[in-house]
Amino acid sequence: MCNRVLVVDDDGQLTAFLKRFLDKQGFKTDIAATGRDARHLLKSDTYALVVLDLNLPDADGLEIAGEIRHESQTPVIMLTARDEVYDRIVGLEIGADDYVTKPYEPRELLARIRSVLRRSTSNEPNNEPIEAQTIRFMGLELSLSQRTLINASDNHAIPLTNTEFTLLHALVQHANKVLSRAAIMDTLYGNSVTVTDRAIDAHVTRLRRKIDINDGSASLIRAVHGKGYVFAAELELVNFAREEQ
Repeated sequence: MCNRVLVVDDDGQLTAFLKRFLDKQGFKTDIAATGRDARHLLKSDTYALVVLDLNLPDADGLEIAGEIRHESQTPVIMLTARDEVYDRIVGLEIGADDYVTKPYEPRELLARIRSVLRRSTSNEPNNEPIEAQTIRFMGLELSLSQRTLINASDNHAIPLTNTEFTLLHALVQHANKVLSRAAIMDTLYGNSVTVTDRAIDAHVTRLRRKIDINDGSASLIRAVHGKGYVFAAELELVNFAREEQ
């Protein structure tokens, strides 16, 4: 597995410390101080994860996060100031996987990096012949073995981030039952990190936009006030053997 991490931040003293810290933890860490440098490195190298400060001297960090998500499924952790609630929500809706507020403890960032990478690794497709398990609902097919979501009407894949796939899988596993925000938080991040309810809501909002493909129909993910969310759909579980091309 690739263990290269890109840290994008213009604080030279901080990034020098982070590089030493992360390298000691077994990562190979590259540093970009500007949006321009980050774009250059992202085009020339492959990274397991990007740590991205939203406040860069020459670029909008949210724009760069959007570019990363448009081009790849590389996980992104945002670095934000404590008063940037709106930016955090927008970043999560764009497709960032997590965020850390400044100032932060390096060990917290490390925990979040490892948590996001665990989700990313568990969602990597298996290209060998498999016994595939597919769950069908409302014109969509969710392959648990290949980590894909297909629109059955045109056989096109709906791109999901690692976080979105994990969230959808959890909701499907508890179909037609309330799944609390606390349970979702634990599924997405484990008990080593803490995120706000608004962050969970942002992930749900983004997932809704991707899976609600039937115009005029109620959303598949329905909020239950004060409790959590319900995935409201009848499921069809299919097991079949196939070899991936």
